[in-house]
Amino acid sequence: MTRVIAHRGYSAKYPEMSREAYVNAIPVSDGFECDLHLTSDLKLFCWHDDTMDRTSNMTGDVHEMTWETISKATPQPILFKEFMEIAMSASKDVLIETKHPQKFKGLLEKRLKAELDQLNPKIDMSFMSFDPRAVWRMRNFPGRKVQLLEKKVYVPKFFADVVAPYWKLVTKEWVDQVHARGQEMYVWTVNDPEVAKRLAGWGVDTLISDNPELIANSL
Repeated sequence: MTRVIAHRGYSAKYPEMSREAYVNAIPVSDGFECDLHLTSDLKLFCWHDDTMDRTSNMTGDVHEMTWETISKATPQPILFKEFMEIAMSASKDVLIETKHPQKFKGLLEKRLKAELDQLNPKIDMSFMSFDPRAVWRMRNFPGRKVQLLEKKVYVPKFFADVVAPYWKLVTKEWVDQVHARGQEMYVWTVNDPEVAKRLAGWGVDTLISDNPELIANSL
């Protein structure tokens, strides 16, 4: 059965990675995806871009701003702890992406591990990045390790349990090759029901979508 994961929450209808986006994804998805950055005072929070400009009423580099400042943005960002509390209370799977390159480098994964140790979550977790070094730093985290791909490449199983390409790259032959190596395939970002049905038919393990309700109803 192919999972449907809400990309940045139910971001087709609600502000991405807001509390509202995640809470409203609960009844229509198998879990949530988030992206992580650190503020200047080393608070771990859910945000995609390096700046506040695109998705808030603020401007500026998130790595140069304190959480006190960022937390006053509209829509209001949430800390990673709040994201996890929503997922844990609803028993939802999570896909957690650490964003690179950024000024803090490996400190991002260290802070993530520290918060996970405090939370001790009992839910299904996957840890991912476009940066292979970040995936390697997370290799001992409790859950799947995912290499995000923008082109078709070979990823050895000892390095990552999962390969996650952009949907246009995927072929049935590639899905079969990945499964034959004992890996899973997650595909992003799937918002077309016909594409979703084709990928699910090929055996893709997880579809990541901005509109999880539409995609889940199409399968």
